[in-house]
Amino acid sequence: MKPTLWMMLACLALFNACRKSDDPGVLDLHVGYAVNGGPLVCDTLRYVNEAGNPFLVTEIQWFLSRLELQNEQGEWIAFGEGDQPYYIDTQLSETQTLRSQPLPTGHYRALRFTFGLDEADNRTGRFPNPPESNMFWPDLLGGGYHYMKLNGKWQDAEGRRVPLNIHLGIGQNESLTEFYPNHFSVTLPADLTLSAGQHAEAQLLMTIDNWFRSPHVYDFGTDGSAIMQNQAAQAKLKENGADVFSFHPIEATPSLSERSLRIMKKAAPQPHFMTWKHLKETFNAKNTQERP
Repeated sequence: MKPTLWMMLACLALFNACRKSDDPGVLDLHVGYAVNGGPLVCDTLRYVNEAGNPFLVTEIQWFLSRLELQNEQGEWIAFGEGDQPYYIDTQLSETQTLRSQPLPTGHYRALRFTFGLDEADNRTGRFPNPPESNMFWPDLLGGGYHYMKLNGKWQDAEGRRVPLNIHLGIGQNESLTEFYPNHFSVTLPADLTLSAGQHAEAQLLMTIDNWFRSPHVYDFGTDGSAIMQNQAAQAKLKENGADVFSFHPIEATPSLSERSLRIMKKAAPQPHFMTWKHLKETFNAKNTQERP
């Protein structure tokens, strides 16, 4: 190995070793979608739900709020700053990755969030600008915003393609005198370790067909495929939402400093090899061996 490269690796390794153990890390949470055992492909009539209804998805727009991670001490750490909900849209790639605020290092054992918006967050007029403002829920039906719009089409028994508008939000009775919040809390096992200065990645996966599977087999023909004023349908989907989401850490690619540290450990495995004395001795020995 050339002397210049060797010294560069030594400096990178020392830089990595000197990093403070209490430096925070950052987590990028990528939102993904699966259906019928594979990744979502939009605008193609290729999926079948548990009730046997063929369907396609054109877009999914939804809110996720109160996102937190639980550390080994049982404390819940806010993922982002403040209580700003996240708007997520399959048509807007920039909404598909949620970046955390700097987080304390250590092991995280769970992640939780509210699907949709709770009573404190779901305030009419909160979002004055699109795309969030386009999620408004009519005041007559309870106000605030949709929790989710899952739009597409499904094929009925006669082979006709019928609009599919699985719109979740506040439910109502028939006389519009009582309203029912249909948001729900999701808690998922995480098994995520965040190191000092690390930029970690993970995936939050929505398994779309699980909305229609359990504990209620949901049939678009009998339960409804346009459900803004169908509280019975919304209640079923709320209960089915218990196993829709899963969390998956993504294995990190070692940084340059981490790779250099591994190389140096392999090249000089003796105890205390990180001392300047040993570095100098190793460098001199290598330099001597490479001379003609």
